[in-house]
Amino acid sequence: MMLNLALRLSPRRPAVRLEVLRRRDFTGPRLRELHALSTALMAEDFEHFRVHAETNDVVHVFRRADTGEIVGFQFWKTAPLALPRSLAIVGGKLRIAPAFRTRGLHLVSGLVFLLDTKRRAPRTRLYRLSIASLFGFVAITEALAHYQIFDPGRRGGDEDEAVRAAFIALARESDFRVDEETGLFFVNIFMTEETRSRYPPRYFDRPAALRYAAVNPGFRANGCYVGFWFRFTRGNVLAMTRAIATKLFRPAAPR
Repeated sequence: MMLNLALRLSPRRPAVRLEVLRRRDFTGPRLRELHALSTALMAEDFEHFRVHAETNDVVHVFRRADTGEIVGFQFWKTAPLALPRSLAIVGGKLRIAPAFRTRGLHLVSGLVFLLDTKRRAPRTRLYRLSIASLFGFVAITEALAHYQIFDPGRRGGDEDEAVRAAFIALARESDFRVDEETGLFFVNIFMTEETRSRYPPRYFDRPAALRYAAVNPGFRANGCYVGFWFRFTRGNVLAMTRAIATKLFRPAAPR
């Protein structure tokens, strides 16, 4: 399925199309094409990448409309949640090429998957669970009205227990290790020096980045990610929609 989602606002902002691949389409060549982009940004061997990919149901692949070059992707699936009429939407690996990171593609992807899930389960209460790098965390949480950091020690009721169990199951599926004290997930994926150098120092001073660093102070070298979750409340959906509109209509920066 192809969707032409991004707008061509100027010659400096090429149009992007969204390609939706189902699990049956996760062939070796397709996964290697995705891995080439992924490992250039966050170092990871192919077998590790493949194991994670095959735990997902769908991948959204963003390509330049003119050249067909992959500029980003996001894996998705749904997972059981031990709450009445509830389901977890799980965002898997997210990678966006540096030149396309201000386009809101990850938010478009999330909204598309949300709408598709809601179409298939209209009366279900939907949660979003994510195990994210610093960059994924900042990109997603800055577009939300509210969210919560995963805390394995929190015991506040049925919701906390259900979310905890779902995160533990997700980690097990992808061969991630969970630190029961800190709540960090050892994913064995490491930030490359080239990736760090693409971001100015002020990026790491953004409130979302500082919150991530407070939870995961060794994020630059420890191979660990942070878990977080939220419900698709009216406030969060409206915040995401506003963020998408702002990013898609933002003029291209002059060269």
